[in-house]
Formats: sequence, C-alpha cells, structure tokens
Amino acid sequence: MKMSTRTPSRRRVVTMLGAAALMLGTVACGGDTPGNTDGGDDPYRIGVLVGLTGSYAALGVPEQQAIELYFEQINDGGGIDGRPVELVVLDSGSDESNAVNQFRKLAIEENVHAILGPSSSGESIALRPFSGDLQVPTIALASSSSIVEPAAEAGYIFKQYSGTNESLRAQLEFAAAQGWTSVGLLHTNDGYGQDPANNIEAVAAEVGIEVTGIEAFDATATDVTAQLGTLSEGNPQAVLVWAVNPANAVVAKSAESINFEPVLFNSPGAGSQAYIENAGSAADGTFVQGSVVLAASSLEAGDPQYEVTNTLVDTFEEAYGEVAGQYAANGWDGSILLVNAIEAAAEHDPADVQATRDAIRDSLENNTQAVVGVNAIYTYTPEFHGSVELGGLAVLEVADGAYSVVKTY
Repeated sequence: MKMSTRTPSRRRVVTMLGAAALMLGTVACGGDTPGNTDGGDDPYRIGVLVGLTGSYAALGVPEQQAIELYFEQINDGGGIDGRPVELVVLDSGSDESNAVNQFRKLAIEENVHAILGPSSSGESIALRPFSGDLQVPTIALASSSSIVEPAAEAGYIFKQYSGTNESLRAQLEFAAAQGWTSVGLLHTNDGYGQDPANNIEAVAAEVGIEVTGIEAFDATATDVTAQLGTLSEGNPQAVLVWAVNPANAVVAKSAESINFEPVLFNSPGAGSQAYIENAGSAADGTFVQGSVVLAASSLEAGDPQYEVTNTLVDTFEEAYGEVAGQYAANGWDGSILLVNAIEAAAEHDPADVQATRDAIRDSLENNTQAVVGVNAIYTYTPEFHGSVELGGLAVLEVADGAYSVVKTY
C-alpha cells in the first residue's frame, strides 16, 4: 500500500487502522453560519471508509488522498460555514464484513455526521441496510445501481459515479457503432460484476448485439486464460471486461499470453494509470470506458467539467507527484457532493449529531441538482440516489502506454 508522506496543514485528520490512531494537525474556525443554529465552532466529523489494504487498495488509497486534499483546502478556506472539518479514516480491508464493522464504529463510537465510502460496490451494497438502521448519510464511492435500489431501502445511502446499467448500455452502443455484432462478457464474481452479468442479455438484444458467452472470475485471480479460452469458443468480436484494478491488468496479460484476438473493452473499473502500468504492453489496443480525467488535456475551457477536473489534476500532482486517475476523482467527487449538501442543508446544529445527519441526508436527496464533479454531473432524486447521466465518461484507447480519447459523452 502506498501512503502519502505529505504533511497536511491546518486540518485535523484521525486515521484509525486496526487499533492504531494517528492524530494530524488541528484547525479551529468559528463564525456565524446561515445553516446552523449557533455561531459555535463544533466541527463537522466526516467518516472515510475505504479499502486501504486488500484487493481494493488500488482504489482506496487515492480516494483517501483526494478526500484529505479536498478538505485541507476547505479548512484552509475557513471550513464549511465557518466550521472546521475533522476526518476519521478507517480501513475496510476490502472486505464486506469488515466494512460493516468499521461502518458501525464510525456511526456509533465516532459519532460522525456523514460517511464517504466504501470503495467497492460489494461493500457498499452490504452497508445499505446499516446506513438506514443507523441513520447515517453515506456516499458510496462505487457505481453499482444495486447500492441504491430499491429506493425504499436506500434512504440514507447515495452513490457517486454513473450507474453500471448506464455504463453497460453505453459500452454496447459503442460496440454497435464500431460494427461489432457479437460480444462476450468477463466479469468478477462480486457486486460490481454481477450487475452487467444480470443485464447484458436484455440490453444487448435491444442494441442488436449477440452475447456469445459470459464468464466470471475471482477479483484476486492471477490468471484468467481458462475463462478467455471458453469465451473464444463463441468467436466474439469484443469482450467486455467488468472488473477493477489490478484485475483488469491480469485479464490483459492473460489475453496477450494466448494471443486472444477479440478486442478487450474495459468497464470504468479499469480507469486509472495503474491499469497501463500493471498491464504493460498488454494494455495497448484495449479500450476503457472511464472518466475523462484520464485524458484531462482533451477537455476544452468551455466544458462544464474543465475547471473541476483540472483543479483535481493539478492539486493531486503537486501533492503526490502522480497523475490523478478515476479513483482519486471518486474521493474528490464524493467530497464535492457532501460539502454541497451541508452548505445547502436546512438549519441545524452540528452538536446535535442526529439532527445534522438527517439534514444532510435530506439535502443530498433534494439539493444535489446538476452538481459538477470530475467523474459525472450529479442529480439525485428521491427515487434514485445516483447519477444516471454519462457526462464525464469517455471511451479511451490505450496506445504506446497512454490513454487517448475516442468518444466523450
């Protein structure tokens, strides 16, 4: 796991990995606020629950880094409505059961006002009932539509990023536009991969594409040549790969090792420079449906996402010396959504934790209207606590170890 060595300034972050706790810097900012009942300096306590170890660490570490950067800027600017923000960071271990335990710790022991995370769809789906039972507004940094469906069971949980169903349809429509009449599906056997597996047959039929085979694999697998061999028997022109890094690189390298001919078209889960770094030359010629942040220079100044995307790119590179990928954008967007909701929330006093939680929940549902992020432009409704638009997504092709934009939405 790569952790930042950058020293945060003027913020208070509590990082708890297992039994250890690390206290970093403090900030206290007071002032009258239109959204609160008094002018005190009670902080907003925000839980961050991401995979810092385990199979989703490739997502969780940049998510944490981006969240900390974002709220450092917030605190440097005087906080939210004059109040500082405290982050309490817990590691989910990329495990659904552990994510539930850590979620309960944040809600009950740490008394946070809201939670950002977890990193994966499977963990997020597992937390859905607990977010409602404990009444803690939660913004999952994941994409599966099942996180927020059915709506009656998702009162306190929201998700960022475009939905898996919308992304799948966009993939298949792109395939049709390319003249690919047959595709296979290779997916991880988890919450992220199950959505497309359950829906691809119906969507493909609507688009006029034949699905020649569906194969699943474990996210921690180190070789998928057997599954690719089975898929090749159906002679698909392309294979949609639904997985998250580093599994995507495993697929690409396995395909290269057996001279797999169909085109590999990765879902947004591959959306980071890590895919190219891990896959090496095997990534060349593959496609990724991912965030435009992967090719931020392609955005023009008039694009509504130009400013927010380039702010993340510049800030992240300055802080960590690395390119900000889609996973960093997950954390950045979740932070944007949460701050927007707090600032627009009905009158509340952060000292009253549950009243503040309820106010944030209501504001997320009602005041998230065309909020511009890096990965998407977000609008939530009572019927669906996720974005259904594809703005911010792009189809990218890997060539010579770099992404280039083929199509934007």
